[in-house]
Amino acid sequence: KETQHYINIDKKCDGVFDCNDYSDECNEKCSSHIISPWSLKILAWILGVMAVSFNILVLFRLVNDPSANSFAAVNNLLRILISTGDLLTGIYLVIISAFDTVVIGNQYCKSQMEWLSGDFCAALGVFSTLGANISLYSMMCLSIFRVTSLRKISNNELEKYEKIALTFIIIFVVFLSVGLALIPLADSLKDFFVNGLSYSHDMNLFHASVNKENHINVFKEYYGQKLRQDLSWDEIGRLLDDMFTNNYNAKIQRSKIHFYGNAGVCLFKYFVKTNDPQFVFVWVNLAVNLASTCVIAFCYTIILMTAKRTAKRVR
Repeated sequence: KETQHYINIDKKCDGVFDCNDYSDECNEKCSSHIISPWSLKILAWILGVMAVSFNILVLFRLVNDPSANSFAAVNNLLRILISTGDLLTGIYLVIISAFDTVVIGNQYCKSQMEWLSGDFCAALGVFSTLGANISLYSMMCLSIFRVTSLRKISNNELEKYEKIALTFIIIFVVFLSVGLALIPLADSLKDFFVNGLSYSHDMNLFHASVNKENHINVFKEYYGQKLRQDLSWDEIGRLLDDMFTNNYNAKIQRSKIHFYGNAGVCLFKYFVKTNDPQFVFVWVNLAVNLASTCVIAFCYTIILMTAKRTAKRVR
């Protein structure tokens, strides 16, 4: 397609969109897919199908397994939560693989801004984050529960206060997992979690995803005045509408690139720069996940050492 917009040849296939129709990055020489290369596509399908199949079987067995005592009931409930988290992760892998190979396929490159700013990508991000968090935190609770229950080898019934405490802990784990997955999508927190704005292809001034810094640089040239570097997205929207009122007679159509839209796979944004507004949120999440993993390792180390000592006494 012939246009009047020309770019240097070294800007072709450099990973940065310079053309309105994305033809500099979406062509016969270079393109992009949701998942690449093919080895990862195949792996995602295999792991997704296995996770869904096996966890459905595990859940079916656990739900239909009558608990002989309260200890076994809590143990089964935590295992159900772990399997539910793994099932959500498996469903995410199957869906993202299906969209990559069947639904969107080779059209992803030119439609990726619509995908990254869409509700479906956000839902997949929530699914994957929720599944990972529920699984990890439930596994930590199960580890702690098993360690603290070592003294109950001869008495598998829990005290009333223990049942109440465990009930609150399980409810807290579920709400914490849901909260951490949904917080990045809260409209009131968009200044912390929105990565940029995308515009339609007929917008010549901006291409693909545009962050705050690029918006502010354009505004400085247009308005000829010093602007704050910490403008909110609402302020940026008002300044943008003022710029184009004469030409468009309406608000410029734009879409938010949400927290999970940082990449085509719609995952939690684990890799952040120090100047990213999400920096603290992401690192707190990573610290909590690391601490949970350490607790799990510590608990099972104690269980293993206790089992060895018990085996020696039996001999």
